[in-house]
Amino acid sequence: MGTSKSYLASIKGQPQWGDLSKSVTSSCSSGSISSSKIGKIINRYVGVIGGASKAGSGQSKIGGRSSLRTANKLGGFLSNFISSGGNLVSTLQQTGLSDLSTKSVSYIINHLIEYCSGNASTIDDSAAKEAVKILLEELISDAQTLEEMQDKLKANLDSVSLEEIMIKYFGIYIHEHLSRMFYEKLIKDKGKSSCDNLFREIKNFIFVRLEQMNKKNPLKNIDWGGEQADILIKRIQQDVLTIFENYED
Repeated sequence: MGTSKSYLASIKGQPQWGDLSKSVTSSCSSGSISSSKIGKIINRYVGVIGGASKAGSGQSKIGGRSSLRTANKLGGFLSNFISSGGNLVSTLQQTGLSDLSTKSVSYIINHLIEYCSGNASTIDDSAAKEAVKILLEELISDAQTLEEMQDKLKANLDSVSLEEIMIKYFGIYIHEHLSRMFYEKLIKDKGKSSCDNLFREIKNFIFVRLEQMNKKNPLKNIDWGGEQADILIKRIQQDVLTIFENYED
């Protein structure tokens, strides 16, 4: 996973770490887990990473920086694809992938993952990288050829806005980041079945809440290499985190 001892130490040194750890451990079971318990877990997670404002704007050393960087690259790629009229070949060429004659769909996806996220040396990096992998695989679904990949990507981008995709990305990132903090230890302490059940419930809770989120940061026709994109992506991540920071049972 590429985590570092100093990174783990900085997480565990946070004032709210003990409350988060207790909430996660006590809620880990194979049975039904209440929304109240799940809400408290994610609320305390936001506190541990520095709060919605700090983490959302990339000022936290614990979470939010890698997700912003990756979201900017992902947004730029998807925006270029839309601007090209759905020409995947020309869009991929802009990412540095020129010779596509012998490239498989899995190779292209892996290229895009590396293009968006780069190397993963911390939990934050790893979570951001896994989140973009999951999202790209969802957008491209089970495409077997470059043409199918192009068609599926175009169909998905015709049905949802870039803002909705970015919201989903940050939701996946939160789930992946939180799971990387606890999954390995919980497997040993509680067993795989209970651990998988907990994080499945957390994932469902996250996306139910995000479906209710107001869409107020349009990402059409912006310069993804400029300040406007940076401001809007930070605002979206902050809005996502604020939903859970403000959670009340």
